[in-house]
Formats: sequence, structure tokens, C-alpha cells
Amino acid sequence: MAWSALRSTKTGLMNWRPLFLRGFLIATGNLLFMLAAATISLADGVAIYFTMPFFVAGIVPFILGEKVPLLRWVVIAIGFGGVLVMTRPGSTVFQPEALLALGCAFLYGLGQVLTRKIDHSLPTSITSLWQSGVFTLFYASFAVLFYALDLGEAGNKSLAFLTRSWTFPATLDLAMMIAAGVLSSLQLPLVVYAYKHAEASFIAPFEYTAMIWAVMWGVIVFGDVPDQMTVLGAAIVIIAGIFMVRFDRSTPLP
Repeated sequence: MAWSALRSTKTGLMNWRPLFLRGFLIATGNLLFMLAAATISLADGVAIYFTMPFFVAGIVPFILGEKVPLLRWVVIAIGFGGVLVMTRPGSTVFQPEALLALGCAFLYGLGQVLTRKIDHSLPTSITSLWQSGVFTLFYASFAVLFYALDLGEAGNKSLAFLTRSWTFPATLDLAMMIAAGVLSSLQLPLVVYAYKHAEASFIAPFEYTAMIWAVMWGVIVFGDVPDQMTVLGAAIVIIAGIFMVRFDRSTPLP
């Protein structure tokens, strides 16, 4: 058993580059989402984030060599159509911070695709540990940087969220942060295992189930009620993703 643990540690060190890059990409995407959520509603942010499966489908041919049939590209285009419905570029509803959520979707998708590039003999626990370690280093660096530098008041809500002075959280906020950390720790190895042992373009759309919880908690905690156009755009994205899953499982690749 000790030998197995030692071998896993050695394998993890040999794969440190893809492990670190994967963790860095996902951590950066996570930061972009939080910056977006500081300005736009949680429901809108999550709806835009759900373009992630389409980024995954577009990335895998170049990184993993998986072929993407023409029909799947059509579905991807429909999904982006749903995003346009949600964000309404050029309208008074559109906010530039929505692009941060879109950047989160791209970086998160890219990071999860890289999971397939990691040595499959490496235990899921090691990959999860690396991601947690990179997350800790990533956010600790920002904490030290903005604690040492007084950047003053930012005119943008997202920038203000990132650069404002650190204060000790209230008891309820601290309890919610701890609960979020525990829940993230529980889901992390499950997500790693799924992306490691199945096609990325098949696993990614299953994250659409988060829409139900995002809308529910957005209403309960923040009072954010999505408007009709956001619901319509989200429905287009979700339906396109579900169709892509069925197509992946029922039609052989050329």
C-alpha cells in the first residue's frame, strides 16, 4: 500500500505540467465567473457559462484528436444562438461583464479537456489534490497582492469586488464559505473521474443540471429572477446540449 502511494506521488510529479496548467485554467475561469457574478445576475452568469460544452466540442479535435461531425457543429451554432438571446448584444440589457462568464466557460472547458491528457494510471485523488493546491496558491497570490497594494475605489462592480480591502467575514458568511468549500471538495473528485474516464464532449452537457439549482439559489439568496429572454436563451442552449449528448451516443463518428 505504501509502495502504491509512493508510485502515485512519483507519477503525479512526472505529470506536474498538465496538472498545474489544468488547475490554473480552471482557477482562472472560476475567478472570471465570480467577477461576472458581482455585476450580472447569478442565473444569467450560469446560463452563459453553459456554453462550456460547445467550447469542449470545439477544442477536443485539436487537443485530443477526437473528430467532431458536421451535425455537432450545427448544434454548437444553435447553442451560441441561445447565448446571443441571453446576452442581447447591443441592447440596454447587455453588460460587458457577461463576456467574463463566457471566458469562464472557455477556460473551464479547456481545463477539463486537459484531464484526458493526464496519465490514466494517476489516481483521481492526486489530480484533485493538484487542483486544490493550485487553487490555493492562485487565490492566495491575489490575496497577498491586493492586501499589499491599496488600489483605491474602482468604478466597476467587478473590479471593486476583486480589489476591495479584506475584512473578516460575518459568522453567517463564514459558515456559507466553509459549506461551499466542503461541497466543492466532495464534488471535485467526482468531476475529475468523469472527465478522465469518458469523452469530454459527452460529460460536459451533464453540467446543465446546475441551471436548476442556480436559478433556485439565485432567487432565494439574491432575489435574482431571470427574465423571459434569459429563460428562452437558456432553454435553447440546454436543448442543444441534450441533443448533442443523444447524437454522441447514437451515431458513430466518421
